[in-house]
Amino acid sequence: MNRNVIIADRAVNAMERIIRHLQGASLIGAEKAKDEMLSRIRDLGRNAAPGDSRKARFDSVSGDIRSVLAHNHRIYYLVEDQRISVLDVILDAEIHSVDSE
Repeated sequence: MNRNVIIADRAVNAMERIIRHLQGASLIGAEKAKDEMLSRIRDLGRNAAPGDSRKARFDSVSGDIRSVLAHNHRIYYLVEDQRISVLDVILDAEIHSVDSE
């Protein structure tokens, strides 16, 4: 089932901030990250629950909220009957955690 994909302002702002930050280290890396995130978001319209997605649980928010990983960033989205709403994009803490000495 194909669904429309809507990207919330919060997610757009997060992706712009991520890309600007990555551009400081590498323009090519930032472009690759942007392409990977947008590709994953487009794919959600065709498959709302890919094999690597996770069910997210929030105390104050109901609904089928899931997340997928794209270029070390986790994309959170709400699955609805006719659409996917991308809610936020954050750095995946599991990948970038640093052990304290």
